[in-house]
Amino acid sequence: MAKIIAIASPILMTVPEGAEAQPSWVTGTPSVSGTNHVSITVNYGLTKAGTVYYIVYNFDNSAQLTSSYVRINALLGPSGTKVASGSLSVKKGDAGKVLQLVIDGLAPNQVHTIFIVAADTRGVLQGSPVRLIATTLACPLSEAGSGGDECSLSFSLGAVSSYGTGQWRKMSGPGNASFSPNAANPSATVTVTIYGTYVFRWSETEGNCSSYDEITVNFYRQPSANAGNDDNVCGLEYDLSANTPSAGTGTWTMSSGTGTATFIPDAGSPDAVVSVSAYGAKVFTWTVTNGTCSASSEVSVNFHEVPVADAGQGGNNCGPVFYLSADPGIYTGEWSKATGSGNAVFTPGPGDPTAQVTVSQFGAYTFRWTVTDGFCSSNSVISVNFSEGLSANAGRGGDECDRDFRLNAIPGGGTGTWAKISGSGNVVFAPDAHHPDALVTVTQFGDYNFAWTEVKDNCSSTDIIKVTFHAPPAVSAGPDLTVCQGNSVQLSASGTGSFMWSPTDLLDDPLIYDPVATPGNTTTFTVRLTDVWGCTNSDKVIIEVREMPSANAGNDRILDYAFKDTLNAGPLDPGEGGEWKVITGTGAFENINDPGSIISDLSLGDNILVWSVSNGVCPKAADTIAIMVNDLVLPTMITPNMDGRNDYFVLKGIQSLGKTSLTVFNRWGAMVFSSDSYDNSWDGKDYKGNSLPDDTYFIIINSDNHRPISGYIVIRR
Repeated sequence: MAKIIAIASPILMTVPEGAEAQPSWVTGTPSVSGTNHVSITVNYGLTKAGTVYYIVYNFDNSAQLTSSYVRINALLGPSGTKVASGSLSVKKGDAGKVLQLVIDGLAPNQVHTIFIVAADTRGVLQGSPVRLIATTLACPLSEAGSGGDECSLSFSLGAVSSYGTGQWRKMSGPGNASFSPNAANPSATVTVTIYGTYVFRWSETEGNCSSYDEITVNFYRQPSANAGNDDNVCGLEYDLSANTPSAGTGTWTMSSGTGTATFIPDAGSPDAVVSVSAYGAKVFTWTVTNGTCSASSEVSVNFHEVPVADAGQGGNNCGPVFYLSADPGIYTGEWSKATGSGNAVFTPGPGDPTAQVTVSQFGAYTFRWTVTDGFCSSNSVISVNFSEGLSANAGRGGDECDRDFRLNAIPGGGTGTWAKISGSGNVVFAPDAHHPDALVTVTQFGDYNFAWTEVKDNCSSTDIIKVTFHAPPAVSAGPDLTVCQGNSVQLSASGTGSFMWSPTDLLDDPLIYDPVATPGNTTTFTVRLTDVWGCTNSDKVIIEVREMPSANAGNDRILDYAFKDTLNAGPLDPGEGGEWKVITGTGAFENINDPGSIISDLSLGDNILVWSVSNGVCPKAADTIAIMVNDLVLPTMITPNMDGRNDYFVLKGIQSLGKTSLTVFNRWGAMVFSSDSYDNSWDGKDYKGNSLPDDTYFIIINSDNHRPISGYIVIRR
């Protein structure tokens, strides 16, 4: 435990000085400056040489002791509740200094009263002693550290030294214990002679203080594990063979591999039988645990599926040749003769499941078909009785570019029947399977073996042919293309075989996969691909021929103080796109791709626009249009005689001014006409409808979109 030090607050008593030679206390003394669990430290000091006497009681002694009583008891020594006493000499060289007195051997956690008094060199005492109160601290608690589990016979202890002297000791445990380097070292290593549970005590002692703390340590024997040797097994069960633990218990687990594993009779048996749910490589871990100590070992076992051999059908055979019909599944297999009087030759070899076996003597034979997956194997046997008789001839097989083939067996005098021996699809024989030249139709492309079997007088003979039905070869003429009229484009077909393009007169070389085509108008080109078996397939590509585009931006125009207009470019043909741009001046298009787009924000003066037309493959065509925007012009004369010429005061471009007002004054400043919404209809009359006399008039025009305008107008009829 950590040592806690408390410093008691001293009770100081001021002693009035006696004679002039009598010493007095140095300022701040006597006082208690520190306490421990078995000691008190006192500060003292005299202004002159002399002797200091003190006595200590182990309780709060509130008695009024005289100076002579304190001196006498200080010299008599401890007795009863007076637990410490003594005298101290203050030499001339120590006068005026603060000295320290350590009072040892006290009881811990106890109130102590200290009386202290001084005398001069002639033995004259101070008038009264000083009384101090201090409490010693409680004894610190010992801290033995942590115990734990150890997988050996040695354990590193970790006590924390708190006070005094410490000592380790074994309190319980089945064996002896030794401490290195010694039992007084708080970090000693303890070594025991027998595995088991031990209790160790760390004790500390100082004066009247003593305490201890205990820890428990479990010493376990380190187990060993041996899961056995790696192995292969046929099937889904395996006999494990781990070591029997010398200490602790063991457990099997499957640490890698697919599926689940069951251990029989249980996972704690070293020689358990493990049953897995899936074939493949598995890793099993044998873990031996003794307390908190453990060891593990792994064994790899590869579970192989036991192949199933199917030798097919035997029977009676006419002639020395018999066509075997084993089912290999996913395995490799091999034929061998099991019994029979003659030799047997397998063609093309014993590894072919449908090999042709030829025997050297007629009679009864047994043939064995053995399959293996590389580790596990199984076999199946058939019996064949070879008799002299028929010899079936199935004719020739071959390659076919569709899903039907005309068979061509040669009848041998018996009753013949066609049958599919192998092939991925279903088959139909037309008109039936008994015609030697039946037409066989399959549902899937691929390799097929067909057997022609003839039977006569309980004797049969079989001959087999192979027919490969090829799917049409894959061919692509490439994506459709677009070309400008008068230009060429390169085609690009894909596929394996020889190519033939048409129409040939528009191609530089119709026999290559990427000829150059020069069509005069939109044309469909066809490529035909022929593979190594003579099978064909075709695909088409369309080459669209586009004419050179033309552009018509429309007519030039002049606008009177108008900054917005509707364009009228020529219409676009299919496949064409157009775009407006400003070359000179300004303008904002509502839709730059619309031939009839609205344009706004035109500038005064010339505005040059270009209309470009493109069809994506031919060069662009372009045309320009000029839009002239005139500034606002005020008329200076009107002749309102209603002859159809200059009868009204007309502001060209008034539509751009927004709401417009017109006010007319005569030469004397009198208003003669006013309109808040002027519409170009003033014909020289006053506001009462009377014709104004010929003269010069002053006008003021205000509008929403223009600054105020002033001027004059002459009326002349």
